Amino acid sequence: QLTQPLRDLGAWTNHFRTAEIPVLARTAEALEGLRANEDDVDANLLGETIAHDPLMSLKVLAFASARRGSRVVTDAETVTSALVMVGISPFFRSFGPQPTVEDRLAGEPEALAGLGDTLRRAHRGANFALGFAVRRMDHDAAVIHAAALLHDFAEMLLWCHAPTLAL
Repeated sequence: QLTQPLRDLGAWTNHFRTAEIPVLARTAEALEGLRANEDDVDANLLGETIAHDPLMSLKVLAFASARRGSRVVTDAETVTSALVMVGISPFFRSFGPQPTVEDRLAGEPEALAGLGDTLRRAHRGANFALGFAVRRMDHDAAVIHAAALLHDFAEMLLWCHAPTLAL
């Protein structure tokens, strides 16, 4: 865990680019349940399971972006579209049992509470964004929801990797 601030934005970016991102315990547990029935899992079911966890969503979108072929012009904008691009079996091969936020912050209850507050704020903002998008009949409502959910991902990563600094 980081206990001292890094020197600049580039250093923070480099640190988080290679850092293991923990996910919510309920997400890790659900993924293991789906892994056991991989043949019955489709991108929508898996996407719905992952999309409730901003940290796992971030991992999947980053993974799909890194694996994007040269003929693909744009990145996946939602978890479900990323899973369609990657494939279900390759996803499960690449994403084994996930480290959890609860394990990582087990000795830091204040940091876990701070992360929980950030996650609640992210979900609230994403729900408002989705509501506005639906009201406006925006065809990209799912993308808007995902973007709003991930808006505070840097703060989430800070809680996970530098809880002392976040506090």
